[in-house]
Amino acid sequence: MNDDNDDLNENEEEKASPVYIVDDATEELLMTALNCMITLSDAQIDPTTGDALAAIADEIALRFAINRFEVEETIHTDEDGEEEIIYKPKGGIMPDTEEDEE
Repeated sequence: MNDDNDDLNENEEEKASPVYIVDDATEELLMTALNCMITLSDAQIDPTTGDALAAIADEIALRFAINRFEVEETIHTDEDGEEEIIYKPKGGIMPDTEEDEE
């Protein structure tokens, strides 16, 4: 019997981050808070600080099984010259994927 392997397995388990499943309302609150963190990270003067905030947001998202996606910002100008900022997921709302034909 090799106790070293048992110790290795225990250490690997300790390093793995737990994943918490929450109800839909809590997930929505978490997503709102994470979006605020990402917005705040973009506003930082020091890029290192911004990267640290984004890394924290990513880790929280992992812990709560929340998928992260990046958005593209476009500015739409209507006929009156009014500008509107539109955010959409990179790659479009319906990503291009090849469906398996059966």
